[in-house]
Amino acid sequence: MGGLGHYLEGAGVATTSISLVREQTERIKPPRALWVPFELGRPFGPPNDPDFQRDVLRAALGLLARPEGPVLADYPHEAPAGTADEAPWACALPLPPQPPPDTEAEALRAQLLAEAALLHPWYDEAGRRTGRTSVGVSGLGASDLVAMVEPLLALATGGAPAAPAGTDLPDMPVGLRYLTDDLKAFYFEAAAAQPGPRPSSHNLSDWLFGETVLGDVLYRARDILAAREDQGSRRTAGVLVPGAYRERPAAVRG
Repeated sequence: MGGLGHYLEGAGVATTSISLVREQTERIKPPRALWVPFELGRPFGPPNDPDFQRDVLRAALGLLARPEGPVLADYPHEAPAGTADEAPWACALPLPPQPPPDTEAEALRAQLLAEAALLHPWYDEAGRRTGRTSVGVSGLGASDLVAMVEPLLALATGGAPAAPAGTDLPDMPVGLRYLTDDLKAFYFEAAAAQPGPRPSSHNLSDWLFGETVLGDVLYRARDILAAREDQGSRRTAGVLVPGAYRERPAAVRG
C-alpha cells in the first residue's frame, strides 16, 4: 500500500494509510501513515466498537492535512481490552509452565515440543470440523512441527537459525515470519477447537503471548532481533510479536 500511495500521489491524489508493522512502514516511507499498536488483521482495533474505530479513522484521515511527507504518526491509544459481550475464555489444557529466563536451550526445546504435542489432537479436531487449515505458508505442515520450531529456538537461545530442509523460505531471520505464522495458526486453531465458549482473536492472542511457552520463545527471539542493527532483523522482530503485545505480559500460570 505504501508503494501504491507514492504512485497515486504522483498523479496528484493525496493518500493516507494505516500501518500495523512500523518497521516495514519506516522502510517504504509512504506519503502519510498512521501506525496503530493493534494485532495484525485489526487495523481499526477490536470489532463491535464503532466509536473507537471512528477515532482511528479520523486520525488516519487527519494526516491528509499534512501537505508534504513522508509522515509516520503514532496512534496514541491502545486497543480496548475487549467488548462487553465478549465471553470469558481460558485454555482447557494443562500446558507446561512458562520457563524461567535462564532456561537452557535443550530444556526450552523440550517444553515447547511438549506444549505443541498437547495441542496437536485439538489441531487435528479443528481440521476435522472445518476441513481446512491456515498452516502451510512456510511450506511445512503440522506434521513438521519439530522442523518449524528449530530455527526459532536456535535464535531464542543465542544461536544462528537455518531454514528447514525442503523449504523455499527467504534467508534467515526474515524467513522466520513464515514459520511463526504457521506456529501461531497451529496454536490458534487447536485452542479454538476445545470445548466451551468460542474464543475471540483477542482471547487467543492474550493466551498465546501471556501463557504459552511459544509466546515466551517469541519474546526471546524478538528481543534478540530488535537489538541488532540490520533492518531485516529489526523488521522481523516487529512481525514476531505484534505491536499490541510489545510489552511482555506478566505470566499467569505458575
